Amino acid sequence: MKKILAFVIAASAMIFVSCTSSSFTVQESIMASLSKTESYAITVPEDYPDESNSGRTTSMEIRKVLANCGVNASLLNSFPDYETVPKETRAKYDYIVEPTIAYWEDNVTTWSGKPDKLLLVIIIYRAKTAEIMDTFTIDASSSSIIFGDNDPVDLIKEPANVHYAKIIK
Repeated sequence: MKKILAFVIAASAMIFVSCTSSSFTVQESIMASLSKTESYAITVPEDYPDESNSGRTTSMEIRKVLANCGVNASLLNSFPDYETVPKETRAKYDYIVEPTIAYWEDNVTTWSGKPDKLLLVIIIYRAKTAEIMDTFTIDASSSSIIFGDNDPVDLIKEPANVHYAKIIK
């Protein structure tokens, strides 16, 4: 009886851990120290094919992460990347944050057992000079067993919070 109980407890723990874990590969390069007192704007990338609203939700999640670091960032809804932002708009900000969705896979993980996947590249430019101040890549997938609703955008928060806490002071 004790062996059966121990087995049930161990199996339950393994299921719980697999339900809550996600895997991340993070690539950090060109990490400059940035000030939270300066002004930031975030471009809204094009939606990944067949994934409506993925661009906007990505930018909004990055905005939340930056807010956790004390940054009040604006969304530049009409501009998908740094190059499309007019010079007069760039002049209003110190930094432009440009997320690019390289891959986005949203699965009904609860029923399919297939994890959500995300490949996101985030570049921070000095707004007035186009100098790249930070490049950060998140390659992530969710657990293959998740109970409840999930979305690839949920994979941004954890690695981005860690990264931006290191460089925004």
